[in-house]
Amino acid sequence: MARDTSTGTKYEKQVEQLLNENYQYQSQVVIGKKRNGGNHRVDLIIDKTLISLKHQEVKGTAEEKVPFEFMKLQQAVNDYNYDNAIIVLSGESGWTWKEYYLSQEFKEQMKLIYPDVSIMSHEQFIEIYGI
Repeated sequence: MARDTSTGTKYEKQVEQLLNENYQYQSQVVIGKKRNGGNHRVDLIIDKTLISLKHQEVKGTAEEKVPFEFMKLQQAVNDYNYDNAIIVLSGESGWTWKEYYLSQEFKEQMKLIYPDVSIMSHEQFIEIYGI
């Protein structure tokens, strides 16, 4: 039985619907090249902020990509003159690292290496953006 890998896309569309009323944004934008030469596509851009949405409903690889996402986003901020970047974690099941990723310990460690990238829960994102 094949896994449903479309949950991330569904989540992105839900966030876009919430943003539509209050924000101008761009979605699925190629902002330039990654350091390996491939295109760097981000889920959303609001003003000069890059936003990466990580949604997980079943155990899988979304959470394994989070540390690498910090690196890619910091490089994009540096290379393409963005102000900052945010990684948003969503989904209540399937995560084994989510609590740690949202802990102060992890955030402080990442801030040392990737000063312009932050991480938050979907609920925190909704609160900050007032949507």
